[in-house]
Amino acid sequence: MHKRQWICAASALLMLGSGNVFAHGYIKQPEARGYLCKLGENSQCGAVQWEPQSLEGYSGFPQNGPADGQIASAGLAQFSPLNEQTVSRWAKRPITAGPTSFTWRFTANHVTRNWRYYITRPDWLANQPLNRAAFELVPFCVIDGGMQQPPQEATHNCDVPAREGYQVILGVWEVGDTPMSFYNVMDVMFADVATPPDPSAWQAKGMLYPSMDLHVGDQAMTRVFDASGERSDLQTRLQVESSEQGQRNQWTYLLASRINQQQSQLKAGQRGSNGAIQPVYGQNSLFARADSGIQRIEVQIDKAPAPDHELLVAGLQPSYRIRSGQLQLAFNVTAVGALQISSYVYDHGGNAKGFAATELANGSQPMSINVENPAPGHHQLVVSAKVAGSEQVLQKTFDMMFVADDGSASYDFTFPDGLRSYTAGTRVLQPKTGQLYQCRPFPQSGYCTQWSAASTQFEPGIGSHWQDAWLAD
Repeated sequence: MHKRQWICAASALLMLGSGNVFAHGYIKQPEARGYLCKLGENSQCGAVQWEPQSLEGYSGFPQNGPADGQIASAGLAQFSPLNEQTVSRWAKRPITAGPTSFTWRFTANHVTRNWRYYITRPDWLANQPLNRAAFELVPFCVIDGGMQQPPQEATHNCDVPAREGYQVILGVWEVGDTPMSFYNVMDVMFADVATPPDPSAWQAKGMLYPSMDLHVGDQAMTRVFDASGERSDLQTRLQVESSEQGQRNQWTYLLASRINQQQSQLKAGQRGSNGAIQPVYGQNSLFARADSGIQRIEVQIDKAPAPDHELLVAGLQPSYRIRSGQLQLAFNVTAVGALQISSYVYDHGGNAKGFAATELANGSQPMSINVENPAPGHHQLVVSAKVAGSEQVLQKTFDMMFVADDGSASYDFTFPDGLRSYTAGTRVLQPKTGQLYQCRPFPQSGYCTQWSAASTQFEPGIGSHWQDAWLAD
């Protein structure tokens, strides 16, 4: 067994032995980088936006723990987007030197050895990956956990050292009865004491996210709202004129710059230590003057009309027979234009039963899906295609029946098709159950045709009195 797997298994046994669940938690205040991803103030974060509480790595920092360049992700590959590091990449929280409160939120608390807080050196390189050389390796604050379980939230009062401008604070929660710790980094901005900013002059009212690449002809624009509604006179619009302009970090910078050029009541960018707001390549905050009455600022993207694309699916049957416990669904797809095609099979309960994918440009090809543990009943095939180089999605959905492997299992109708033709001995397939039913002999056979959407008591296998009309086949 791999060393890390062995340690994790041992850790799990220790936790089971202590009667507790796995530990999880994050720094809620000042908001950690991963938590700001969950709040939507950091973008393009990957999986951490759903689980900021899971940044768990080996204990022993700085001698051990996550490798240099992987400190922000706690060394976990699924959270590696957190390791990106530039002076403008992450939203920052204002901070001052001196007494500061740090609050942890525990989604599953645990016996704790201690909490430790580290801060970057005055001369750290903000455009280099976070490594040990960037930090003062003696923590500026240590809180003893006493080998006790903390409450759901715990606040620590620490004296933060004096710094200038953008800094990173690393909080480490060392679990007491496993070999693991939780690592949270906080991006903070120290105010310039000589020229303190006026926080009331400009207030954040929105965010300009580098959410996608744009194409020639696409437009991005601001929509500004006050108490009376939208202010069209404050709108700023950017039309993409080249593929370079359309790159996500480029158009956001260009739009932010245009806002600052055209508007007197609005600004876009990131606030520096002296309070100045400057555009950056990537994520920009949207500010309004405090006395403007502006309540929020949104960003709208208008896509240029895409070239005609089409998805065609052929070769499907209304029903398929399960043979020897196996079923392969085969069909053909045709792409007009360049498409990224994904195909899914779901049973009637919405459970995924199979998947296949391909890329295709102006052509046709066969596809097949081996259905996992096929069972009789209603199923759906969903074929979805994303137009290459855009956000456009095409989708086709097909209904079909899977029928049990029974050599004698033939039927006359799929219920309720041909309803008025049902007589004694008529065999039907009930799509809701995937089962066959035979109409009872006369005189009960008269009940077989007595069905409507509002009167279902004799519906085979489903109705409250179905056995008065039908025999399970």
